[in-house]
Order: sequence, then C-alpha cells, then structure tokens
Amino acid sequence: MKPVQINKTILRASPFAEPFRKRFGPGGRHSVSGINASVFGGYGFLGKYVCNELGSRGSTCFAPFRGDEMEVRVLKPMFDLGQLALLPFSPKNEKSIHDSVKRSDIVINLIGKDRATHHITGDVNYSLEETLVNIPRRIARISREAGVKAFIHVSALSANPDSTSEWSRLKYKGELAVRQEFPEAIIVRPSTLYGYEDKYLNRIAMAIEHAPFIPMINNGVNKVQPVHVVDVAAAINLIINGWAEFKGQTFQLAGPDIYSNREVVEFVADVISRPAFMIDVPDFVWKSLSKTPLLYDFYQKVTEDSVLIDDGSHLTFADLGISPSSIETQAFDFLYQYRPGGHFRQVEGYYSTEQERVLRDVLK
Repeated sequence: MKPVQINKTILRASPFAEPFRKRFGPGGRHSVSGINASVFGGYGFLGKYVCNELGSRGSTCFAPFRGDEMEVRVLKPMFDLGQLALLPFSPKNEKSIHDSVKRSDIVINLIGKDRATHHITGDVNYSLEETLVNIPRRIARISREAGVKAFIHVSALSANPDSTSEWSRLKYKGELAVRQEFPEAIIVRPSTLYGYEDKYLNRIAMAIEHAPFIPMINNGVNKVQPVHVVDVAAAINLIINGWAEFKGQTFQLAGPDIYSNREVVEFVADVISRPAFMIDVPDFVWKSLSKTPLLYDFYQKVTEDSVLIDDGSHLTFADLGISPSSIETQAFDFLYQYRPGGHFRQVEGYYSTEQERVLRDVLK
C-alpha cells in the first residue's frame, strides 16, 4: 500500500488529537483531550508507556484487565482523577469486550504472548493462535460493531507468513484477521523492545551476572534492531493524533542501529563491567529445547534477522517526525544496577571508609 501524504500540523500542533473535538484546559495531564481510548494489554511492558502518553495529555482511558486488580493498579498515577477506568473482562466473553469499547473513539490492542499458557492441570488456557489471532479478531469485530472510529493493532516487525517461527507466522495471521474485521485498522510493527522493565537487555545482564557462560545460537550472527519502548509509545500517541490520515496503514518501528546478537551481549557486558563468556551451542541442542514449553519456538525466532527493510511500502518513525533513541544513550540508565557493587564502587565520592577506597583502587 502506498504511504499517505501526512499533515504534520495534525501531528505536532497541539497535545490534542484534532478529530476528537470535545476538549477542555490548556493541554496536559489535568486537561481533557477529548480522546476516549480502550487499551487492551495496557498493563504490559509497552502498554504502560502507551497509557502514560494518553494520561499525559488528559485522555480518558478504559483499561480492560483479567486477573488481579493489583496488576493494573500501576496505571492509576498516570491519569488525573476520573480519567482512568479499570474494567474486568474476559477475552472469551464478548459482552465484556463490548462493555470495554462501547464508550471509546479509539481502541488499541497490545495483547500478546510468546508461548501458550497452561492450567496447573496441564490443559492449555490460551494457545498462541487464540492469543495472537482469535482474540485480536474478536476485539476488532466488536469494536467495529460498537462504532469505534479507529483501531490500532500492535504486531511485530518479524511478522511474516513464511517465517520458520510459529510466533512470527501467527503475528502476521493476526494482522490479516484484524483487517478482515476492521479494514481501516492501523497496524504497528515494533522491533525488539528494550527499556527499564524489558525482558531483553535485563535478562542478558542477569545471565552475565549469574550464569557461568552465555549460550549462543548460530554463533550470534543474526541481526536485531532494538527500539526504545518510549519511542514506540510516542509514535502510537502521534498515530492517535493523525488516525484519520493513517487509516489502513502499517508502521514499521525500529531503532537507528543494527546489531548482531553477539554484539548485543558484548555491549551489555561492557555496560555492566562484567565478563561475558559466550559459547556457541550446537543447533540440535537448541532445536530440542525449542520443543519444551519454556523455550518453545525460541530457536526459530532467534535464527531469523529482525531488522527494518525500508522499501517505502510502510510508514516509519520518519513519517511521524521522530528520531528514535540509540541503545547506547538509554541502556545505562537501567543496566547499571547489574554492575559489581551497583556501580557505586566505580564512581569517585561514594566511599566512606578506607577499606572501600582500597577496594575501589583494586577494582580499577
């Protein structure tokens, strides 16, 4: 699909989205932007940042959740009083989905999983296909029937019908399912996300800190293009502003730099000042482990490059006027905690005893 000509005025002129008119105040968290948004998966990693963007401009947010309310309560400080509604729902109950979207102008679907979830008895609770295809389809259909004006579905940069990874194939299938039910849906494909609570750089840092060695797949040669979660949330915020111009479009959002998996491990090791002993594990071992519930499909995902192919067929950060942050400028803020002594022993001025000063000099 050919990208649209974008009105930059709508994206940047004000903190309010132009198509949603009823607004009060000067803009900001204590104003009313006129946006009523339902955010499915709003208490996940990316969802928290998306909700904070909505809250920072005075939007009303409906946050459907299942399970314990304590999980979603973290969203409350992001909104002014009365601007956040926490709604219990079940993805299998269509009435609860309808109740979650019926008062919204825009619906954002961030629901996702990297493996099937199971009951303690071993029975499957939500399969990958149910989570990545059927639930998005159901939410898109009910949103259209409820008169929702815009639908944003967050997929993944690796979504590909020809992928060897079941997860990546189902991500693509989920996009098709959403577009079948809501033809003007906007698809957002972020690359591998990193940030304070990520399961990417933090897990690498913990492995370097505690494991005797780091097992590598394919000698770590496959490429990734990590993107900061804050940049993706900001992009979704601007897409909400220009939703009328972005109908039916697909965004591919990736960071500015491409790394091999080995380079990412080396970078994390350098930031946390710890040695990383990397060992290439044979493919047959990984293929066997990828059949287990814990590492299901892991080998298939890691052995495929996840990088932006900018052929002009999709929109990117550039179309929104965003310059994504590099991993070098952001990662230290949350990785320093894995340094020996929490990094304080490497910084002048934090030593109260002679013994600590001597230890610092030895560490140098």
